[in-house]
Amino acid sequence: MASHGAKTVVGRWFRAAFGRMFCKRSIIIISDHKTQHLPFSVSFQFVTLVLVLGFVTWGSYSTGSYMAAQQVLKEKDKKIAFTQLENERVGAEFALLKRDLTKLAKEGEKGKLGDYAQMVAEQYSDEVNPADEIKNEASNVDYNAVFQRIEFLEERMKEMQQTHEQMLADIRSTTGGKIKDIENIIAMVGMDKQKLVNQAEAQRKREEARKEKYGRIENGRGGPYQPPKISMLKEKDTELYFDLKRLMVLNDIIESMPLAKPITTTYRLTSGFGTRVDPFRGHLAFHSGMDLAAPYGTKVIATTDGRIGFTGWRGAYGQMIDVEHGFGFSSRYGHLSKILVQKGQFVKKGQVIGIQGSTGRSTGQHVHYEVRYNNKPLNPKNFLKAGENVRSVN
Repeated sequence: MASHGAKTVVGRWFRAAFGRMFCKRSIIIISDHKTQHLPFSVSFQFVTLVLVLGFVTWGSYSTGSYMAAQQVLKEKDKKIAFTQLENERVGAEFALLKRDLTKLAKEGEKGKLGDYAQMVAEQYSDEVNPADEIKNEASNVDYNAVFQRIEFLEERMKEMQQTHEQMLADIRSTTGGKIKDIENIIAMVGMDKQKLVNQAEAQRKREEARKEKYGRIENGRGGPYQPPKISMLKEKDTELYFDLKRLMVLNDIIESMPLAKPITTTYRLTSGFGTRVDPFRGHLAFHSGMDLAAPYGTKVIATTDGRIGFTGWRGAYGQMIDVEHGFGFSSRYGHLSKILVQKGQFVKKGQVIGIQGSTGRSTGQHVHYEVRYNNKPLNPKNFLKAGENVRSVN
């Protein structure tokens, strides 16, 4: 009953509202001579309202559809413009890649990369301006092929970088080991390592200054000396850079130390360095070198590079040679039967400089061998032993 009553009330309200909205109406038209009534029926009013509402709805829908279509067109225009820019970018990358590969092929780089570059260069052998390539080839570029080539080059660069890093690591390891070996050799002969290093560094600076001023002694070459402002290695690996510089200085020292034997044949050590019984007087006396006895006519060699400082007769030494090696080191060869070099001559390590003999204060065929530092005799045995270590680490 309540629901039926509610429906009745709603129905009555709807009929009352409809009646008020769509009641009989007339339009009165008054002219000069008469008055006319144009009636508007309820059905005509309803149909007119429906038509007006339909027109408004259709207009709203059409306007919305038009605006949506415009937005879609704008998005498509943006995509087209972006695609065109992307095509131009890829075309430019392709042109540059082709130019670089052609350059690699022309430079004749060997190995996998060079062969690949040659292949690509043959595919695109015509010389074309990169700007024209962008315009003419952008739409025809095989993007997958271009990206594969770029990826190949990137991978190759990574491999080269890894190889470079491994090489630096190997050099770092080897350099550190060599430095320790050379420092041990210097310690074996009882020398002041830092003093020698300071001498060698000063000598290198003087040599560099001389080369900068006068240049190297070479035919047909010249020009000012302009060293780079900074070493790439120093910038990339400072520790390795200074280790290499230290190794070069230590090598200078080792090369100036007489570490080889003065004769290469079989010999007997007849007297060592230090206190001994003098063979002539029978009393204790200091012996400034070591005596090496070998067969008659044995050749005597320079124990490292140097310049002849003295040749000739010198008292008890008889026929004698002094060789100056640098950094205060020198070697002396006494009791020779024959001298084969002249004062001021430069000799290489292993070069024959004389013949063993028994001149001067000598009791038989042998060579008296000394190692001197700042003209003071040192024990040659230490230098020969250190020389064996040098051969073992090389």
